[in-house]
Amino acid sequence: MTDKGLFKARALVVDGNSLSRALLASQLRDLGLAQVDQSPRVGDARPLVERNRYDIVLCDYHFDGSEISGQDFLDELRRERLLPWSTVFIMVTGEATYARVAEVAESALDGYLIKPYRPTVLSERILQARRRKQELGPLLAALDRQDWAHALELASQRLAQRAPYWPYAARQAAELHLQEGQAADAQRLFETVRTLLDDPAWARLGVARALLAGGHANQARQVLVALRRSE
Repeated sequence: MTDKGLFKARALVVDGNSLSRALLASQLRDLGLAQVDQSPRVGDARPLVERNRYDIVLCDYHFDGSEISGQDFLDELRRERLLPWSTVFIMVTGEATYARVAEVAESALDGYLIKPYRPTVLSERILQARRRKQELGPLLAALDRQDWAHALELASQRLAQRAPYWPYAARQAAELHLQEGQAADAQRLFETVRTLLDDPAWARLGVARALLAGGHANQARQVLVALRRSE
């Protein structure tokens, strides 16, 4: 799988370890990217995101001496609409525990890398994410416009048709339902995904979130306990 548009893409690497940061930047250039910016801290990365439009962001999860994680950074960028949905955001982490991987998979990420990794894995993650972004272009554009009704319609259509990347669309639809306070609808979508995809961890976590949002704390706790037992 190739991506002829990569040479035009601009990337940002956020990593507190100078060697790791330089390695990631070098690997991105090896993929054909000419513009690769680097930042050692989230606080320094934010102004870069405010000034530039990035096609790819690689961000470490943990930063020594900081209470802000890579996940916090992503949440902040999404909340303040500083990161287009078309941007590929990949988390890099040295924590390979099931709980951490499940959290990453459930969040609004395009992928994750567990250190150490092979350069081919980085390439695969980026190319897969960019292909998915291109396929889901209209849905992502609706999310950028905050046209929730149209985004939900597009996501629901893709789920009903089992079109390519329908699980991603279903997750976005469920998140929109949660955002609009429609916990029961979100739970229904997450449960549908559990049935169709052999019960992935992120869907079970979604069910727990929907139950909690709907005021069913005990049931949410039971789902989470069962998830922990399955590690």
